[in-house]
Amino acid sequence: MASFRCLLVLLVTGVLVGGNAVAAEPGEITAKVVDRAGFDRAVAEHKGKVVLVDCWATWCVPCLKAFPKTVELHRQFQKDGLVVMSLNFDDLEAGKPSPKVLSFLKKHEAAFPNLVSALDIGGDGAEAFGIPDGALPHFFLYGRDGKLLKVFTSSDPDQTFSHAELEAAVAAALRE
Repeated sequence: MASFRCLLVLLVTGVLVGGNAVAAEPGEITAKVVDRAGFDRAVAEHKGKVVLVDCWATWCVPCLKAFPKTVELHRQFQKDGLVVMSLNFDDLEAGKPSPKVLSFLKKHEAAFPNLVSALDIGGDGAEAFGIPDGALPHFFLYGRDGKLLKVFTSSDPDQTFSHAELEAAVAAALRE
């Protein structure tokens, strides 16, 4: 009888601990500081899925307007194999993402991989990440094979892109 109680305690403890761990994860929104190599590794982790990367900053008004649409793309296409990632270019505070960035991500329920560049967009960041003139917002779309399919840039005001074009490109990549 004592061994049955021990087994029961272990089983119940395992269920409760497992249940608590699973319940805590969905609400947690974090951001990881990366350089270009770390960014490339983060994208490569999702090979086999389509990856959309939204490059943004809290000081970029068009970025702030576009970000909720990025979150919506995540919600709409996640079940179809889309992984949305964000790459922020705000200045770090003591080597960590600023509270302003984390607050923004939480406010918009950005429950996907969030990265913060270790490189300043006005310095080496634009060149390292291939963002012409450091113009934000900027989007990278990667195919299931991990190769860059399309870039949506804000660097040329004569060739702006719309959310509808971005969504169409994501949908097309998911069909491939």
